[in-house]
Amino acid sequence: MERMICLVTVLALSIAASPVHAQGNQQGGLAEARQVCSECHAIQKGQVPSPNSRSPTFVELANAPGMTAVALLVALTTPHAGMPMFILTTEQRENVIAYILSLKEGN
Repeated sequence: MERMICLVTVLALSIAASPVHAQGNQQGGLAEARQVCSECHAIQKGQVPSPNSRSPTFVELANAPGMTAVALLVALTTPHAGMPMFILTTEQRENVIAYILSLKEGN
């Protein structure tokens, strides 16, 4: 257990120390989301509910209080209940993050 806590701490610190911005390609992110995420999540505006009722829509994720590129990076790179671990390249992750953040109200 201590090893897992240490690993998560190191991961969080490395993420916090690296510059992560929504610099990806939104269209690439949409294409990636269609392939990888759409089985569980509603990935486009106006699409409700998510195919998996326990999965938030991408619009909900984008508009969650405090949602940032870093928060999405952590969600995509750390295991959590109900979310399968995907092996995405850095570019694919940046694209998906940019796409999700583009759905934020007011954009």
